Amino acid sequence: MDDETQLWTGIALLVVGAIVLFSPQVLELRYTLVLLAVSVLILAGGALLVGLSRRGRAV
Repeated sequence: MDDETQLWTGIALLVVGAIVLFSPQVLELRYTLVLLAVSVLILAGGALLVGLSRRGRAV
């Protein structure tokens, strides 16, 4: 995977993770703890991809 693809995939994961993070409060969904745990993992993966998308030293 090249750097630009990693960057845009990471940004997409950050957006999806943010939506999943705040959707239980807005939509009053059930299984809040499961959704929050999944969203944190998605955000961590997105941050990792964005951080590693540049050449050189990782963040």
